Amino acid sequence: MVSILFFIKRKKLLKDGAASIFVRVTFNRLSAEVTTGRSVMPSHWVATKGRAKGNTLVNKQTNSFLDQMEYTLHDLTLQIQREGKQVSAKEILDRYKYLNAPKPKTGILALYAEHNQELKELVDISVALATYKRHETSLKLFHEFLLYKYQVEDVDISEIDVEMLQKYQHYLMTVRHNSNNTTVKYIRNLGKILKLAVSRKLITASPTEELKLKMEPVDKGFLTQEELTRLANKDFNIVRLEQVRDVFLFCCYTGLAYIDVYSLSINDITEENGRLWIRKSRYKTNVMYHVPILKPAKEILDKYASLSHKEGKLLPVLSNQKMNAYLKEIAGIVGISKDLTTHLASHSKFFYLLNISELSILKNVTANDLETSYILFLSQLCNIQRTL
Repeated sequence: MVSILFFIKRKKLLKDGAASIFVRVTFNRLSAEVTTGRSVMPSHWVATKGRAKGNTLVNKQTNSFLDQMEYTLHDLTLQIQREGKQVSAKEILDRYKYLNAPKPKTGILALYAEHNQELKELVDISVALATYKRHETSLKLFHEFLLYKYQVEDVDISEIDVEMLQKYQHYLMTVRHNSNNTTVKYIRNLGKILKLAVSRKLITASPTEELKLKMEPVDKGFLTQEELTRLANKDFNIVRLEQVRDVFLFCCYTGLAYIDVYSLSINDITEENGRLWIRKSRYKTNVMYHVPILKPAKEILDKYASLSHKEGKLLPVLSNQKMNAYLKEIAGIVGISKDLTTHLASHSKFFYLLNISELSILKNVTANDLETSYILFLSQLCNIQRTL
């Protein structure tokens, strides 16, 4: 059993003549003692009770504090026993001191920066560079919001509640003019940091769980056969535009995302039964992708086969930002009113396959998520059955 004794040291008084109150915890005949942080006039202390005479408001408050402290010490003893750990007087008092110590404040942006640094160290190991950049953008945006709304550089994680997140949501949609889906993504990114705070016991629950966040369905669009042909047949006098157009068309003909074409090398090309195939894992999902190289795609690879590209890459692929900027210029030249981006290319490929009656190709078609892949598979299957 644990024994708890409150006492004073009458020979060591404070400047005002009061004596500090100590607590001694004894367990299995071993003791440890600390000051309680409270004091009492020696003449008001009843040693046999371990309490002050309750005839003044101050003494009543002191006794109430000592009662609560004794209860907490007993509770901590039971807690240690339930954990199956060794109980000692020192361990009981150490836990009490930790329980009552002021907790250092942790700013949401400080924790986010720590999280991002860890992501950065894992880039190209287990984390995609795009993931790291996405969280860096999210950190920057929440910082801008705090400056805009509260004129502060950071806030303690415990201060973030549903109301603040709703104001952040409003800020993203009105000040930054982000769409609903973009706004939801940024808040979910922040939610990951709040969940990290929960796991570290900095907060008890993430306020994002109380927000009603819903992604709205978006028509991703695609190029029609006529638009694709018009783009392919266009002659460009500027080399950079011609190269960007060719890389875009290659994405259309293979269904590969920009990042997968960017990293495409000779090691990703295999030959099976006289036909060339691209066999590589998708950068975003790490799912194996197995797709035939159709004639138009093969012609593009042959066109750039004699050129030397960085790190053994097969095509002269620029950065995604430059690609999209040049694609907008190309769209204007060719007369395509749609928003031409590298993302649109992977959707155009599926329209291209609609007139190809080869189930061997169809079975290898996959999108970035299972639901989209399933829909695309069914739509193509229905079209093939109509054409057979």
